[in-house]
Amino acid sequence: MRRVDHAVQPDAAAMENARAQPAQHQPQLVLSRHHRGGRLLDRIAEIVNTVVGSMFVFVGVTVFIVVWLFAGNIVGFDKTPWPLLLTILNLPQLSIMISLQVSANLAQKTSDARAIADHETLLALHELSKQQIAILEGQNKVLALLEAQSKRTG
Repeated sequence: MRRVDHAVQPDAAAMENARAQPAQHQPQLVLSRHHRGGRLLDRIAEIVNTVVGSMFVFVGVTVFIVVWLFAGNIVGFDKTPWPLLLTILNLPQLSIMISLQVSANLAQKTSDARAIADHETLLALHELSKQQIAILEGQNKVLALLEAQSKRTG
């Protein structure tokens, strides 16, 4: 399978090959894992996105906030819960936002690669359909000639 580089440029040779030999074209399966960065920071961002983007984290944070709001007054460790709670919740937000942007960039690269692969496949299908129409037109001509010949001999 051909991998699309990080710049995700349409491969002119592949497009021309799809036009020239549509029957030889193989549709590509383009997945996000084909476009992941291999650097340490890319892997860390992917792990953070996987963890932070899960429903378990969402439910955990929501339960934490509710418990903090009620338990702070009942237990007495935080009489005015909003300032300390907001400070604790805002601390990791900047790094999480950057990590989510990295994930969005990865998703964009993968989406572009899928669009290019789909375009190559559509070009091949279009060329195949044009060839089929030409074959059908040729068959119609042959049938017309045979019909004309059978009328002359019959």
